[in-house]
Amino acid sequence: MSTTIEQRTLALRMAEGKIPVSEALHYAMSLAEALRKLHDAGKAHGVVTPSSVVLSGTGVELIPSLGPLGTVTPYTAPEVLQGETADSRSDIFSFGAIVFEMLTGRRAFDGENQSELKTALCNAVPPPSGSPSVDRVVTACVAKAPSARWQRMQKIILELKLLTVAARRAETPPPTRGAAESALRAEIQQTEARLSARLANYEKTIAAVAQQLGETVEAANQRHSAQVQEALGSTKLELAAQAAETAAAVNQRATAGEQNVEEIRKHFATLQANVAGDLHDFEKTLKMQGVAIDSARTAMAQTDDLVERVVEALELLQSSMIDQHENAGVN
Repeated sequence: MSTTIEQRTLALRMAEGKIPVSEALHYAMSLAEALRKLHDAGKAHGVVTPSSVVLSGTGVELIPSLGPLGTVTPYTAPEVLQGETADSRSDIFSFGAIVFEMLTGRRAFDGENQSELKTALCNAVPPPSGSPSVDRVVTACVAKAPSARWQRMQKIILELKLLTVAARRAETPPPTRGAAESALRAEIQQTEARLSARLANYEKTIAAVAQQLGETVEAANQRHSAQVQEALGSTKLELAAQAAETAAAVNQRATAGEQNVEEIRKHFATLQANVAGDLHDFEKTLKMQGVAIDSARTAMAQTDDLVERVVEALELLQSSMIDQHENAGVN
């Protein structure tokens, strides 16, 4: 890959400020894969620095160092300072120092001048990062003796996958029971408000019907009184007949009005019973949802534990295969 001014390197990104954990782990994983491919081809980069890591749309790409040959950087392995030829383990040292700086915003090794920097690279250890998992990865990469470091990038890639899983779990905590209960409580309050509004409307309807009935009876009484007054000039028999007829009509209307009121009351009682049944069913549904939420939370926790155990099993299996490969190489 040719170097151009338009290339955005990891050094430029780090100069902008501390990189978020998820972004830093993405760059670390991409750089680890690039080094793995290089080492599997029997080659070593030798001078891995943030300036030799170019950021692309999907990951990173390694380019040759742009600095003068033999320049000491905060990522130079101790054996290289002592005149030995850089190999894949030297790249692993540089990788560990870069990962520490991306995740903490501080350099693993530093000095005010070249002499102090060399001393730090050969004798000092990185300060604690605040994360035991990160310290475990970095420490295994930047050991002073090449033989004490992790020997292959495959092991480091597996550790980075563990870090990525842990980071995702920390960034996306499961919903708490309190939040779920608050949501259910709000839904209950909304339902109760709707039911109360419906009951209020029925009460208004009953009141309107009762008022209309009263007005009808009052009008009938008034007509009866008028008819009585008119009948005063007639014979007593006609007066009695008209009065009886009017009274019968009034009684008939009153009876019909009472029947209507009674039917409305029965309808209202039925509605109240239905509402009570709906509320009871709704409460049972809410309890079932609460049980489902607890079951889902338990399943999530079991799934997370299973993922961790699977990853640990993969790690042990890969470590065993790597040890067998190295023992076979020694023999």
